Amino acid sequence: MKKFKSILLLILVYPCIGQNWFQSQLIERQFNQAKDQYNEGRFAISESILNKILADESGVYNEPSLLLLIKSQIGLNRSESAKESSRRFFENFPESIYMKNVMESLGDLYVNEGNYSSAYRMYHRSKKLSINIDFVNKIDLKIHRLIQFQLPYRLLDELLTLEVDPSIRNIHLMAKANSQISDGEPDDAALTLNLVDLNRLEDSYFPFYETLLRASYEPPQSVTMVGIILPLSGAESKKGQAFLSGFYDGENPNGSTNRRLSILVQDNRSNDLESIKVAKNMTQHEKIAALICPLDDEASLVVASALVSTDIPIILTNLQQNDLSEINEQIFQIYSTVSMQGKAAADYAVNVLKLDSLAVIAPADPYGESQTDAFIKEVDRLGGTVVATEWYSDPPKNLRRQFKNLRNVAFSLLPKEETYDEALGMEIDSLDALFDVSAEDFFGLPKLEKKKISSSDSIKIVLNTIQGIYLPINKNDLEYIGPQLPMYNLNAKIIGNENWQNKQILQKENIGPHLKRLSIITNYFTSTMDTTKLEIDELDAYNHGYNTAQLLTQLSVDSPSRKSMTQSLKSVEFYSGEGFYYSPDHLNPHVNAAFQVIHFNGNDFIPEGVLYDDSLHTVLSQNP
Repeated sequence: MKKFKSILLLILVYPCIGQNWFQSQLIERQFNQAKDQYNEGRFAISESILNKILADESGVYNEPSLLLLIKSQIGLNRSESAKESSRRFFENFPESIYMKNVMESLGDLYVNEGNYSSAYRMYHRSKKLSINIDFVNKIDLKIHRLIQFQLPYRLLDELLTLEVDPSIRNIHLMAKANSQISDGEPDDAALTLNLVDLNRLEDSYFPFYETLLRASYEPPQSVTMVGIILPLSGAESKKGQAFLSGFYDGENPNGSTNRRLSILVQDNRSNDLESIKVAKNMTQHEKIAALICPLDDEASLVVASALVSTDIPIILTNLQQNDLSEINEQIFQIYSTVSMQGKAAADYAVNVLKLDSLAVIAPADPYGESQTDAFIKEVDRLGGTVVATEWYSDPPKNLRRQFKNLRNVAFSLLPKEETYDEALGMEIDSLDALFDVSAEDFFGLPKLEKKKISSSDSIKIVLNTIQGIYLPINKNDLEYIGPQLPMYNLNAKIIGNENWQNKQILQKENIGPHLKRLSIITNYFTSTMDTTKLEIDELDAYNHGYNTAQLLTQLSVDSPSRKSMTQSLKSVEFYSGEGFYYSPDHLNPHVNAAFQVIHFNGNDFIPEGVLYDDSLHTVLSQNP
């Protein structure tokens, strides 16, 4: 309280000081607001606030405000404005402590423009201006990504001439060696790597050095450059990082691949508009033979639409709601579509299992509806019958109504000559009616009180008139549905989609023993236990990255060009990987039509075979 009175007295006595103090507090609040808006991706709002701050006398906030303005303008893809703001920063604050951050931001700007040579220069300038370990590590990560890109010899020779720091020279030498290997000159790369000073090689670059060294001893081999657009920051960053990790592991797991990949990774910040911007920038670089996009439905759609006039093949690695090759003929979906999952389940039920009476329980959303519609149409085409369709809303905590309806349908399908004693649940042979029994024999007998059937009595009767139940559930539904299935005594074959692959839930004592007739239809299957302790979504992303890289390294590509990559993807007949198979649909070579059938024996998953060309094939997984 005393301190507050002193401040108030100071303000009253010295109006000028009071005014400056309030002004400083206002600017601080405005700057913090701009920073919050920037961190939440609202770059336009951040820019507006910062321009207002810079229009006034903002004192100590001039430098950070101008830096944040540059970053906001880069976020808005306003390159010329960002460059002009950078020139303004260099002119007004040539000795600023934020100079390293401005250089980093310019590096990001040039990456967005596809000017990788300038970006490489800017990142190195930023690195030299900082002694902060965390900041240097962040810059090294960006430099490392650019090294894997085929930088021009002219740039690297120029930088090697000017550079005297051995640790920085090492980076330039590795970048040059990578370009030489990419050009099919491993001998020249070996000579370049021989100049690397191992005593001054930074730890973070050593794994890449070893990779280059191994490649330099291999025969000349063409290298295909691919671009990857994925979320490395923002809401989906964990999945993006997991995909990238899986891709690196799948690219060269045992040192034996048919084709080496050069990878350029770009962050879409978990933002659809950023995905479009990054995709368009990547297409401008002629050496990128394909774009790999582990994006959701919405982001995939906007990228497919934005690049419809380009010649670059776009590989979508996630399950899609629709066939996007109808929009862009350069789209290749290696994880099929939602409706194709339903069609494959129907083929398995009718053609393989020879089931006739089928039922469906599905979520009432676009995902469930697409699979169900495709399943019913295919069953009908193949001559089978769907006797009941039940819907539920998330989460499916109580499916009593749906299962009760199925039991009513199952009862109605019983042969008319067969009935059940309502009290005891015993079958009565209709042949008894052939004996000649006089009604007089019953005279004098006391009338038995008829016992009314209850829901608990009827549910004890095992029904098998519905031969199969298709359950295309959502990812988080199994924990609710699993315990409910055994309760309703429907002796039916359970056919599930990929979201049934949760062994931890299925192995529970009240679930597993009752689901020994479960079969799962899925594009990919992981037989080994997860040792990375990733969440389910992240593990899926890792597997998608791994499988995508494995497929690409096994393609027979005549040349590292977009045309050759497109033709190679179209001409694949059947690819056998590790828990993943690829066989383009014979009517549409842009979409994978190979589905695995996985049986659950009550305790573990057992592969049954692979569905493709309308048949179930027994295929041994091959390690590329």
